[in-house]
Amino acid sequence: MYRYADRLVGEYMDAMDAATTLVVLSDHGFELGVLPDDPSKTRDMRRVSERYHRLEGILYLYGNRVRPHTRLDQPRILDVAPTILALAGLARAADMPGRVLQEGLALGPEPPVVASYETGERVASAPASDAAVDPAILAHLRSLGYVGAESPKGARNLAAIQFEAGRYEEAARAYTALVRENPNDGALRASLAGALGALGRYDEALEQLGAAIKLEPLNAEAYHNRAAIYERQGKREAAIAEYRTALRYQPQYEPSQQALERLGAASSATGPRTDAEKLAVAMAEHASQSARRGDYAEAMKQLDEAARIAPRSALVQQYRSNVAYLMGDRAGAIAALKKALELEPDNALFGENLKRLEAAPVTGATGGRQGEARSSATATGTLARPR
Repeated sequence: MYRYADRLVGEYMDAMDAATTLVVLSDHGFELGVLPDDPSKTRDMRRVSERYHRLEGILYLYGNRVRPHTRLDQPRILDVAPTILALAGLARAADMPGRVLQEGLALGPEPPVVASYETGERVASAPASDAAVDPAILAHLRSLGYVGAESPKGARNLAAIQFEAGRYEEAARAYTALVRENPNDGALRASLAGALGALGRYDEALEQLGAAIKLEPLNAEAYHNRAAIYERQGKREAAIAEYRTALRYQPQYEPSQQALERLGAASSATGPRTDAEKLAVAMAEHASQSARRGDYAEAMKQLDEAARIAPRSALVQQYRSNVAYLMGDRAGAIAALKKALELEPDNALFGENLKRLEAAPVTGATGGRQGEARSSATATGTLARPR
């Protein structure tokens, strides 16, 4: 896929003349090189990809009127349209969020801003609903699977755009309507809480986050948003605990990582403290790599030694459960998870995986699923961006 994408970009570059500007961008980024703890899981690829989305994507400018070897200053996806308008010699509209990425371009003075490209005059922000979108554009988005029942995100994309643009009232109204239609969607409730929190409606936001966590106890965004509200309320220790919980279930979740760094707190209150514990965790990581190569015997050997070195490590037991599951040893996987839960009774990840393992039919072979075991995924004391 890398070679294919590189070849496509090369074909465009070969076709360019001196008056052409090439813009290469992604609508989001990915957490590369990271897999769930259980790589045998069969899941819808769109759901997998969303789980590993990152806010930081790719944007390259090349060719006419582009300053070579220049780094763009934290561009957002909302900056792309104003920048392309500027490259075309057109002005940005006053009702258009985003800026022209002037630092990367060699342009003359920016043309006077126009009121709106939609009506010719400045318009108030409209709620994020189908009625606010051009029918032809909406039909095209539906055909691509971005809007409607066929999309795992559905109309929440429109609400997320409002949130990203800082239109929190509109985003809150849109998410409220979506939650009313989908009351058991924990991710939607977490996103609604983000909008409510941005408006300072903390009690309502906390109520939504409590419901979101009850519905989806492994949703890192919900814990992060609850931590951000606690921090704004001056409850530092409670905020740190929630940021740590988010990282327990998604260790690579950058918003919570950055928040703990800013607060001067460790990412975990129960991480490896002794040299023996650190060695055991490193051995568990090596065991995970062996398992991904299919060398389960070597993985178990490493985990046996890790458990001997650090018998109180819940993480080692989690890895043992994953490897046992991959080997087809369902009973061994269940036993290891029960041991992990004895060591960390409040770990919802262990509890969810154990329930699913115990409920799964006995097949005697690998290839089933062990629920939502996670070892990774993807902003600061701010509320996380809606999904």
